[in-house]
Amino acid sequence: MNKVARTEIGKFSHFFPFSATIVTSHFDGKDNAMAVAWHMPVSANPPLYGVGISSGKLSWEYITKTMEFGVNFMPFEAAELVAATGGPSGRKIDKFKSFGLKKDASIATSAPILSEAYAAFECVVEKQAEYGDHTLFIGRVVALHHLPEAYDERGRLNLNIVKPTLYLGGDNYLQITTFNTPHLDRKETAEDLARRNA
Repeated sequence: MNKVARTEIGKFSHFFPFSATIVTSHFDGKDNAMAVAWHMPVSANPPLYGVGISSGKLSWEYITKTMEFGVNFMPFEAAELVAATGGPSGRKIDKFKSFGLKKDASIATSAPILSEAYAAFECVVEKQAEYGDHTLFIGRVVALHHLPEAYDERGRLNLNIVKPTLYLGGDNYLQITTFNTPHLDRKETAEDLARRNA
């Protein structure tokens, strides 16, 4: 491979595709939803999940005031909802009403849980810190909502049942139509590669 190397980073999007989520929040009787592609697991025990949100967003304001948020993992059939919630500000429209977002009952926070999500976390903020143009909110997952049939016995997403919304950047989404999911045992693969390269 002939890669190009440079110190001028420019558009920072080389990590895509990435699953797109809708982060939800609630404050003073109002719900908000925002598409977020910058998110990540932080810890398994305790269960911690992080989302990166710019300080100019209404979601940032709601999360900062309540210290709660929801992370909703959306199937590709709901990609239009992901795109729409990433558009206009919740200060200008009620996204739940305008986009027909339906919600399930939250059980541990006030953050809305989207009915169309195949999995969702209710999170309570444990830490937050400013990094460049985003705030990283680290939330403890205090409740989990999921479709049991969407996962196999080991907790892996079953792509025959659910195809996640994957974001490519620049308002482009990736639809999975065919897939191959090889199982590569880390230890065995390392040993095999070491043998082949000896």
